[in-house]
Amino acid sequence: MISTRVRAWPRRAWVLGLWCVMVNWAPAEVRWVWSGAVTAESVRIKVKSTGSAPLALRLGSAETNGEGRVLAPAAVVPAGEAWVADYIVADLEPDTAYRFQVEAVEGRFRTFPAGPASFSLALGSCADTGSDHAVFHTVARHAPLFFLHTGDMHYENIAVNEEQSFHAAFDRVLASPAQSALYRQVPVVYIWDDHDYGPNNSDRTSPSREAARRAYRGAVPHYPLVVAEDGPIHHAFTVGRVRFILTDARSERAPPDMPEGPARSLLGAEQKAWLKAELLAARDTHALIVWVNTVPWIAAADPHEGIDRWSGFTTERAELAAFIEEHGITNLCMLSGDAHMLAIDDGGNNRYGPAGRPLFPVFQAAALDRRGSIKGGPYSHGTYPGPGQFGLMRITDEGGPEIRVEWSGRNHRDEELLRHEFTVKAPAAR
Repeated sequence: MISTRVRAWPRRAWVLGLWCVMVNWAPAEVRWVWSGAVTAESVRIKVKSTGSAPLALRLGSAETNGEGRVLAPAAVVPAGEAWVADYIVADLEPDTAYRFQVEAVEGRFRTFPAGPASFSLALGSCADTGSDHAVFHTVARHAPLFFLHTGDMHYENIAVNEEQSFHAAFDRVLASPAQSALYRQVPVVYIWDDHDYGPNNSDRTSPSREAARRAYRGAVPHYPLVVAEDGPIHHAFTVGRVRFILTDARSERAPPDMPEGPARSLLGAEQKAWLKAELLAARDTHALIVWVNTVPWIAAADPHEGIDRWSGFTTERAELAAFIEEHGITNLCMLSGDAHMLAIDDGGNNRYGPAGRPLFPVFQAAALDRRGSIKGGPYSHGTYPGPGQFGLMRITDEGGPEIRVEWSGRNHRDEELLRHEFTVKAPAAR
């Protein structure tokens, strides 16, 4: 039997005691299950169920067919007529396949490897609410270590400060057979864009801002956020020698009527300072930095049409580019969504710093299930607009002085539409 435990949270004893009293009450129905926040030793699983109380979760290694400890939730969040139970499990073995079960619903995940390692991830964005497109099955067949969802998980465009509206949107997404199957088999890393945060092209003035932030914290199995309570949802995590940095491009964004200049920010001052500190630290501690930026970075300056991408925030883009140039951050790449297309730039069109040198490669991966469109550019490898598309990223790291990165843009038939490969040097080799 494997050793697992529930991480201690505030009032843990009270929560577990209440659960023990209530667990045998009214029958419950599992609405959905998904996992995330995986590390080499832990996982976070969120379960929504009806009934009088949250359910027990059984977790064990895949080799023992999931027979392990029975766990109570670390926390419970009311969600309308149901509950969202938060299970945080630590003391797991690195690079190990696990199974979990709640009632008749089963799920799987694999813990991250410890130390240098090769792995793959899938990425994509932009799907109609509750889409059951075949692309989700195609992603699952690749069995990535995790699925990176870069925004517009739903298109509810919620414009009211009602947390329950966001919980209902997650219910519709996870009621999709294709999506729920994917998220039970593959842990999710998710950060929003506009349509799943607020109205179209939304910013910090969105009337749903507070509700969106609360619902994300309650329903999503996310990594620890930089701002624990009410605030933007930026965060970071590590796999092997790769540092992933996710920025919230919506809930601190300046409104479109603010004139271009130093005060006009897409990230907000505090998040931008955090991003710079993360980039600087990871330059010397990780072989590769992956900046997950949900909106197009490469585009000509346009203060009007550019309000929904970095071309409308050119002063801040130039500031970040200058920081990257000045500090010699050469082990950086970017993953993006929002634009309903596959596109790759090798860095040749990413020249926004004062020296005008290529900064880093960029991979745009969308749309999972929305009509095709093109934003920004030019891109060295061209653009492929359309639905039913996603990206694969493969890291090959054998612990030597270099790691290799492969990007593949694919459609739901698993046909490769574009590809790019590059290498970066580990800190000791730079």
